[in-house]
Parts: sequence; structure tokens; C-alpha cells
Amino acid sequence: MTDTLALDKQKKLGLALSGGGARGFAHIGVLKVLTEENIQVSCLSGTSMGGLVGTLYAIGYTAKEIEKIAVKHTTLREMINLVDRTPHRRGLILGQRLRNLFAQLIGKDTSFSDTLIPLALNGVDLITSQEAVLTEGNLLDAVMSTIAIPGFFAPVKIGKMQLIDGGTLNNLPVKNLKVFAPEVVMAVDVHPDTTREVPWQFSDQKARFPLPVPDFFLDFYRAELIMITKLTELNLQQDGPDLLIRPKLPPEITMFYGYQKADKIIALGEKSMRKNLEKLKPFLFD
Repeated sequence: MTDTLALDKQKKLGLALSGGGARGFAHIGVLKVLTEENIQVSCLSGTSMGGLVGTLYAIGYTAKEIEKIAVKHTTLREMINLVDRTPHRRGLILGQRLRNLFAQLIGKDTSFSDTLIPLALNGVDLITSQEAVLTEGNLLDAVMSTIAIPGFFAPVKIGKMQLIDGGTLNNLPVKNLKVFAPEVVMAVDVHPDTTREVPWQFSDQKARFPLPVPDFFLDFYRAELIMITKLTELNLQQDGPDLLIRPKLPPEITMFYGYQKADKIIALGEKSMRKNLEKLKPFLFD
């Protein structure tokens, strides 16, 4: 492990965590390894699942505690219990049961000012078409907005904004760390590689989609993945991290499928972080 005497000399590390649905459990594995190596995260940014994992870590949950939460709440029974029986008119899922769970974990009145690690979450405002970077106000509302996948969850109203999943415009929010002025930036991108993976509708993976949906929905989903990939490439050209980690995850683990394999996805995140430790340490320690 990293010499504890070197902690005083560690540079300020900013960590950006991408969205990716079930694939986002790999972030927990990354945090587990950083903890084992006594590497301190000084500030966090995240979107969608990365935003949720980052929030739990920022308010004081350990990586192992987050792992237990993920594994506990992704059994088939638990996931069924989290789905509202009555869908919302602006989404397939009302989201109230999920909000209730997050309220228990985060606190319904917890604010960004209560976090132990400075945190930035992001959403996209349907009214202005702009990314909204959230660093103050109610933390539960911010989490619900950054995971609000269009079509599945209704937009979340914060002030005058109607917010949806931040990954729509910025799925790897490296630039949102700038407000915290980190000395070193590491980004973890769990988004699937659309240039290499065969789309569901052209493979035998179609049946793995968790809901009965028509083929045109899969085409829309594929199109969104392609757009996110291209936007991420453009964003990284403007605001690239010092170290970019892309855990190797099975293509069948997607935004919607694979939650019951949380432990395996976390382990793959650990494996990826361990492979990249020797690349990270030179940035952090002189």
C-alpha cells in the first residue's frame, strides 16, 4: 500500500465518475482500491450512476459499505419492490419508491454543504437545453435529477429547471471538477464502446432487455449510446483528465441489464484500478 507518511504530500485528486447504469457499479471497485491504497479523493463529480456512487462516498459511506448497499438492493426481489406499481405520465417509472430508498441512504434534507468531500452533480435542463452543474442545494433532488433517464423517469424540478439525466450532454463530467481546482484529475468511464460492440437488435442479446419493448425502442436506445460516445470524445478533447480509466466490462452489462451481477461488476472495477495504480501514483506523489 501507499506509505501513510506520503499522504501529506499527496496532491489534490479530483475524481470524475461517468454514467452507465449497471456498468456504474465498477466505480465502487475503483473506490475500494483507492481506499486500500490510502489514496484520498479531494473532490468528486459524477453523473447518473456515477453521481449516485459519488454522492454516497462524498457523504461518508465507505466503498465497502456502498458495495453492500449495491448488492443488497439489486436482488430480483428488491428491484421489483423498487418499481412503482403506477407509472408516471412522463415516464415508465414513477420513481417515488426509489426516492424513498435514497432518502434513507442520503437524508431527505441533506445539502451539498453537508458532504465530507466537495461534490458536483449534473443534469440537463429541458427548458434551456443546457447542462446544469449542481454544487449547492438539496442533495436528494440533485441525485434524482442526475439519474432521471428520459422516458423512464419524469424530469425533476429544481428552481425553474426541469432536469433529466446529466449524461445526456456530459456523461463524463471532468470539466465540472474545475470549480474545486484539483491538482490531478482521474476519470472513470464505464460507457460501452459503441464502435466495437454489436448492437442488441443485431445480435442474440435482444432478449436481455429487462422490459418488453418494440424494436424501434432499441434503435432509439442505440442512437442515444452513439451520441453519448461522440459527445464524450468531444468533451475529452476540450477537458481531458490526467488519467482516464475505462474498465473492461462485458457488453451484456448495460444501462438497464446486469444489476444482479453487481458483485462481479465491482470486482472488474477493482481489477481495472489495480492495473492503473502505477500510472496514477506518479501524478499524485513527487
